[in-house]
Amino acid sequence: MQKPSFLLHEEREIRSLDKVIESLSLAPAWQPFDLRAVEFVKRLSQKLLTAAGIRQHPELAALGHWFRGASLHLLAQKYPFDTGEALVLGRGLAFHIAPSNVDSVFMYSWLLSLLAGNVNVVRLSQKSSAAQTFLITVLAQTLAEEVGKPVRNRIVLLTYPHDDTITSALSEACQVRVVWGGDATVRKLRAVPLRPTATEICFPDRFSACAIDSEALLRLDETALAHLAGRFYNDTFWFKQQACSSPRLVAWIGTPDRIDVARARFWTAFEQMLVRRQPENTEAMSFARVAACFEYAGSALARPDGVSGLLPGLPLRLMVERPLDEAAKTLHCGNGLFLEMRLPHLVDLASQLTYKEQTLAVHGFTRAQLLELTLALPARAIDRIVSIGEALSFAPVWDGHDLITAFSRKLLLPSFFDHHAPSGK
Repeated sequence: MQKPSFLLHEEREIRSLDKVIESLSLAPAWQPFDLRAVEFVKRLSQKLLTAAGIRQHPELAALGHWFRGASLHLLAQKYPFDTGEALVLGRGLAFHIAPSNVDSVFMYSWLLSLLAGNVNVVRLSQKSSAAQTFLITVLAQTLAEEVGKPVRNRIVLLTYPHDDTITSALSEACQVRVVWGGDATVRKLRAVPLRPTATEICFPDRFSACAIDSEALLRLDETALAHLAGRFYNDTFWFKQQACSSPRLVAWIGTPDRIDVARARFWTAFEQMLVRRQPENTEAMSFARVAACFEYAGSALARPDGVSGLLPGLPLRLMVERPLDEAAKTLHCGNGLFLEMRLPHLVDLASQLTYKEQTLAVHGFTRAQLLELTLALPARAIDRIVSIGEALSFAPVWDGHDLITAFSRKLLLPSFFDHHAPSGK
């Protein structure tokens, strides 16, 4: 067994992995929203939002905002820990395997697991980043404060090269395993046994889309259009379009002539937004876009559309020529590549979606239109519909999993009635 590198642990220099696992396994489960966990998460949120340099990491600012004290109070009200018939407790040791492409996502599942009452060990990718380093620094500072004392022995961050022995040891010890990663990662880890009482939550590769009503967009004034373009930028470029919930397909709804006018207006506004924001666009990212473009064109799946086909433009847009199957969606590289399609009605989008789709970001539709779409969806297609600008906004229900519920268990209690109580005679 290789030795993991402990990025964050109370006694990381002197304890072996076996000792760490033993210590974590012996820690008692807490009830959901234990005051000690809540106070720590609130303080971490405060430190993130006020940390010098946070403006360079908007995704971490969003994390801090999501876990504010007021938000935790509202969240706790949805999950009573004593129903009278059952006591809700954390499951025990949770083992989180974080993705390499989205630096902060592990924090959402870890913090929700902590709030659910669990002890946690998180395996981070060895591909470190500025955002990850920034996050760990603030986390370590918070743990060093008095508010961090109760949870110091309930969190370990570590990293190691792909090593089945280490993964197996952690998997055999945990009561819940959380896997963030591609389909290949999920398949490989599912072959690593868990203890019989353990459960697993997997977040594999997903594909997300956007639907825009052309008439609604054409009604926007220039200020509102710029605002919409900015929100679309946040959805797609915060994580270089690598997040599962970042839209990669844009469905335009309406008549062909109105769609063409709306498309031209929207992409002009979006390109102006790119000039202002100046997102990262390395040679490798440009090459990936061009390579994907050739793959789509060579397979007769999509083609460059007019001037948008100039390579290696950003954004690079391709018009879909036939329905995209699972293999076609895996060709998408992110990095500012957008597939587009024209449809007369929103409900027509249902036949284009599969179980791979996670998020649909929308603009300009009524609730009735959205309900019509959802009732026409294939099984398991789409887990959430949000407004443009909210695609990356985390929620305690993710990929269809209620995470607080999944991270906890119910201990049934007997029903006590007065006439069952001993009389004392």
